[in-house]
Amino acid sequence: MESCGYLKFTDENMKSSFLQSLSTMRKNRLFCDVVLLVENTEIHAHRNVLACVSPQLMELFSTDAGTLNGGPTAASDAKLPCYRLNGQITKHGLMYLVEYSYTGSLEVPDEMIRDVYLAAWQLKIDSVVKECARHLVSELEPGICIETRSLPGIERNRRFVQEVDAYIAKNFHLVSETAGFLQLPCVLIEVLYQTRQEMSLVAECSLGRLVIDWIRRQMTNEDVSVSSLLERSHMLYLALDNSLQDCADLPPGQESESDLVQDYKRLVLKCPSNKKHRKALKTPGRPRMILYSRDIGDRSDAADAAATEMDWSLVGCSKLSDHSYVALVTLNGNLARLSIQLRLNIPTTPSPINTPDVMSTSVSRDEDLDECQQPELFCEVATMSGAKCGLGVAELEGKLLVCGGYDRAECLRSVESYCPETNSWTQQSNMGEARGRVQIAVIEGTVYAVGGCNGTTELDSVEYLSKADRKWKKMCKLPLARSNAGVCALNGKIYCIGGWNGQSGIKQCDVLKPEENRWFSIAPLNTGRYQAGVTAYGGKLWVVGGSDAWNCIGSVEVYDVEANQWTPGPSLLTP
Repeated sequence: MESCGYLKFTDENMKSSFLQSLSTMRKNRLFCDVVLLVENTEIHAHRNVLACVSPQLMELFSTDAGTLNGGPTAASDAKLPCYRLNGQITKHGLMYLVEYSYTGSLEVPDEMIRDVYLAAWQLKIDSVVKECARHLVSELEPGICIETRSLPGIERNRRFVQEVDAYIAKNFHLVSETAGFLQLPCVLIEVLYQTRQEMSLVAECSLGRLVIDWIRRQMTNEDVSVSSLLERSHMLYLALDNSLQDCADLPPGQESESDLVQDYKRLVLKCPSNKKHRKALKTPGRPRMILYSRDIGDRSDAADAAATEMDWSLVGCSKLSDHSYVALVTLNGNLARLSIQLRLNIPTTPSPINTPDVMSTSVSRDEDLDECQQPELFCEVATMSGAKCGLGVAELEGKLLVCGGYDRAECLRSVESYCPETNSWTQQSNMGEARGRVQIAVIEGTVYAVGGCNGTTELDSVEYLSKADRKWKKMCKLPLARSNAGVCALNGKIYCIGGWNGQSGIKQCDVLKPEENRWFSIAPLNTGRYQAGVTAYGGKLWVVGGSDAWNCIGSVEVYDVEANQWTPGPSLLTP
């Protein structure tokens, strides 16, 4: 056998025996060079081993290396450096993590999972944090899910949050009866409505989100603390911009300033909570940790701060009675309860015009109200299958059809339709090609998707959704690839106006004759533009606004089909 010139040998048992030997030495306090103090317990260990597992301890040991027994802490072995761990780290939680550091194995009884999670979170042992989170989700029950949702650092694991929130929403009627839920701080809200019909059409989730928006404005714009909001109830009304506003801000003499509102204004004068005052220190969502006689503080990861700052959400909501609701929300990352009561605001001075509220009770409920008496109502529309932008939208057989788009990760092929009668979305056949920044148009039940972008390049391809079999099929290509073009139907033809070619807004315009499966160029725009509003009106094409790549455009152009000519239209007031 020919010699290789060197010896190569791998001991497969070395890794396991090495860890086992280290663990044995730790248990016998051999060659230990650090002592962790938690509660009244000393845990001897080796700094190198702990630093390999915990980035937090790595940073601490590196900063304070070589310092012996600084500060008030002292170990039984005065020759070893000591680090006291405070906050919510318990001795049992830390002992499990130290054992994990030496063995790579974790066996924790259910009742200790929370302690291990908190210790791992503070020490930044993310692998253990994720595994504990997974186990906590698998063991969720109504009685403990509020405690689980309140765990510090939970915002960093969005999947964990979503799974816990989904469980709470699904079982909210049970969760809302638990002690953990009832012990949360509660914000009392009353919302005034002008008619009983408005009150009967309120959707609890939509109302809950409006209340969260109002609280967020109070805390961010008015510097109101959560503790101030808890001092009294708040009476709100729905403004014209579909936002909730405080009745205390209603000008005197308004028709809606009833005795109810006036009593509330007097209450606000006695117990004001919406005046400007310095932000109070919030109860920390994450425990503080003091290590080695110096303040390490909270985990100050930027991701943590951003996640907490952005966490204003409705977790669950349910209807208690006809006009009473309860909700679980997060206010700047902290869990809280909302108690929402709907109130009918009857004007002190009756209006000379009959409204549905003051009509005689002898009027049948089935009798249609006069159109002039119908209140303006806002109803929540069902959400799409996912968030997206740059999509094509058109009306098809009484439904809203949505094609393609972009979801921040990729361009989409998906198609879905919205039915107003059932307030629901239904998935339709996917397009043959992913298209973002696309526009669509409809001719006699056939949908045409023109151009767009696949995420890297502009497209010249065109496809249509056949009315016969509802499948997407290819058509002849555009003369020029583009996205964000204006697309509309006129006189049985599809017009593609302007668009973006990857460099600038373009002037080129084309028309598709479906029966010939062929594109023809028409007169170009006077001003190149993309993202313009395009529609057919009065037998002509109207192109409104848009962008030229650097500026928003306020001009309007009108296309005369017979003359094949674009003429200026009345400019927009605002580009």
